[in-house]
Amino acid sequence: MPLLMRRRFALVFNSTAGVAIPRLLDGVLAGMQARGADIFQLAARNSAEAAERVADAGRRGICDAVIAAGGDGTFRAVATGAAESDLPVGIVPLGTGNVIAHEIGLSRRASDVAHVLLEGSEIGVHGGTINDSPFFLMVGAGFDARIVARLNYRTKRALGRGAYGYPVLRTFAEGVQHFDVELDGRRFEASWLILSFASRYGGSFVLTRETGVGRDGLIAVVIEARSRFAIAASAVSLALGRLGHPKTCPRGVHVLPVKRALIGRQSTVSLEVDGDEAGLSPAEVRADGPRVRLIVPDTYVADLTNRRTNRVT
Repeated sequence: MPLLMRRRFALVFNSTAGVAIPRLLDGVLAGMQARGADIFQLAARNSAEAAERVADAGRRGICDAVIAAGGDGTFRAVATGAAESDLPVGIVPLGTGNVIAHEIGLSRRASDVAHVLLEGSEIGVHGGTINDSPFFLMVGAGFDARIVARLNYRTKRALGRGAYGYPVLRTFAEGVQHFDVELDGRRFEASWLILSFASRYGGSFVLTRETGVGRDGLIAVVIEARSRFAIAASAVSLALGRLGHPKTCPRGVHVLPVKRALIGRQSTVSLEVDGDEAGLSPAEVRADGPRVRLIVPDTYVADLTNRRTNRVT
C-alpha cells in the first residue's frame, strides 16, 4: 500500500462536544504542523452548515482531507458533506462516547492521532439514510432515544458520561413504552430498537461482531421488553457484550440484518441518530446511503481484512 502524504487539511471543530479538554486537539494540530501540515478551520454554526462547508471544500479541491474534531455527531455532519466528493475524513475524538474512534481503534494520544491523519490508510464506509438524511453509525428508537431526549448538554460537557445518570433513572421510572417496527416486511412491537453499521455502541460497548464500520452491513437489534426488569436485563446484556449475539441475547431480543426499516408509523416514538436527539417518528431508515472515505489506523485495515478472511473460510 503506497504511503499517503496528506498535508493540507480543513478542520471542523465542535467546541461543545464532550468534556472540555481542548489539549488533545491542540496537541494533534501542533504535531501535524511540526511535520509540515497546513490546517485551516471551516467555521460553521450548526451541523447543516458544517456539511455544506465541507461539501464546498471538496468541490473546490482546496484540501487533501477534512478533520472532524468532536463526537459522533460532528463526524456525521462532516461525512455528510464529504460524501459528495472524494474528500477523506479524519477524526480527532473529543466527544463523550466516540463510537467511531473506538470502532477504528484510534488512540487518544495526540502524536498517534496526528500520525494517522497524516499517513493513515483510507477505507470506504457505506452509510444509510433516515428520512432521506444521511447517517454513518447508528439509529436508536425507544428506550435509548428517550434517555438522549432528556440529556442536558451543558451537564454532558461538564460531566461526560456522568450526565446520563439522571436521564437513565427517569426513563426507567417511566416504564416500558412500545412502538411498531417493520424490518424488510417483518413486523415487531418493540420497546427499544438499535440499527447499526458499527460493532460498538455508546463508546466502547460491543453491540455485535456481525457488522462494523467499513463492512457495509446494517444490523437491527429489536428488543420487545414487556417490563422494566426486561429492559434492565437487555441493558446489562449490552454492557456485557451479549445483546447483539443471537446465542447470548435475552428472550424477546431479535438480531437480524436489515435493508429497510419503518419505525413508529402507528405509535409515536423518540429517535436518536449517532447519539444526538433526532425528534419523533415516523421514520424510514434505509441501508443504501452515501459512501465516504475514512482515514483509519493501518491496524484497522488489517482487522477488517482478517474478519473478511475468517468469514469466507
